[in-house]
Amino acid sequence: MNILVTAVEVGSVRAILPVCLELIRGGDNLIIEKKGHFLIESVEELALSLVDLPENDIDLKKFISDNKINIVLFSVNVHDSRPLQIARVADILNIKTIHILDYWNGYRARMELDGLTMFVPSAYLVPDNFALQKAIEEGIPSQIIKVAGQPALADVDVSYIEASKGIDPFLDRRKNKNVILFVLEPVANDQGSSYEENANYRGYTEKDVLIMLIKALRISEEQFSVILVPHPRQNIDEIKDFWQASGGKPFGEVYTERKGQLLLPFVSGVIGMASTLLFEAWLVGKSVLSIQPGASNNPLEMLLNQDGFSLIDKHVNSEEIIVKWLSNYSDISEQKMNAEIETYNGSTQKIISVIKNLQ
Repeated sequence: MNILVTAVEVGSVRAILPVCLELIRGGDNLIIEKKGHFLIESVEELALSLVDLPENDIDLKKFISDNKINIVLFSVNVHDSRPLQIARVADILNIKTIHILDYWNGYRARMELDGLTMFVPSAYLVPDNFALQKAIEEGIPSQIIKVAGQPALADVDVSYIEASKGIDPFLDRRKNKNVILFVLEPVANDQGSSYEENANYRGYTEKDVLIMLIKALRISEEQFSVILVPHPRQNIDEIKDFWQASGGKPFGEVYTERKGQLLLPFVSGVIGMASTLLFEAWLVGKSVLSIQPGASNNPLEMLLNQDGFSLIDKHVNSEEIIVKWLSNYSDISEQKMNAEIETYNGSTQKIISVIKNLQ
């Protein structure tokens, strides 16, 4: 089978990448658009599949026809509508299209990211039943939605155990302090800093949340070392400068030597906004605090009322709530993985089954 794959942004690429690898190993011919985060991941096994695609619709049609594409596998995120453009062209040619959703938000918005009417793919794959219901509520036709898990979250238990066998990177800096991981996101860049700037403004930015955290750390009597992990699309120097200028330096530092997933076994808790890594941390049993003051909707809504997950969605008393959370951290040695983790194991195979059944 000839499969054309297109995804640009980091979350989309990480969700679709395991599927690409499995398809190639199974003997399928993949053509992956050489764009975006696929270039950053630099997976050797995919090197021969990465191809520059034509930019305009007319040449895209010819490319898809000449290469006898059977299926387009795509994932749209928050900024780049290129995967949606390619899916629309394929649909005109009566070629099956499969969309992989990497996260619990923007179910319909992703299919309208190019400003056109909602695109309806042949199959719309979501991580779980919560996402299924939300997608239906937003107008995605129920008959095309399939629960297939999220490949980037598949086998997170195995990955966690493997990572825990490594050397603790924070051992020499603990000094009786507990390490807290803070997961950064480019919120202002993605959704703006006000409703005037962007209609999709979250109600806060990453800088707002960092300032809240620093204020709470000043108040807290607990001893913590905070490790800030930047998002791949963020400017590291700018983050370091802001952290220091805002008074965060005494409490921790920006850390870029390992991916956040590899640090989970060595931290007592995880703080962030709405990153997928917060959900992954919760799955492996870490105490998680999501700070989203003023948010109109919560992408981590599926974790509300779950043990081990706390949410701040208002500005009022936010620092005091953070302080209270810090005083109730879970010790590293007492982590228990959540049963929900089984929902995502086997995600890659579920998606491949959908692909094969659409032939």
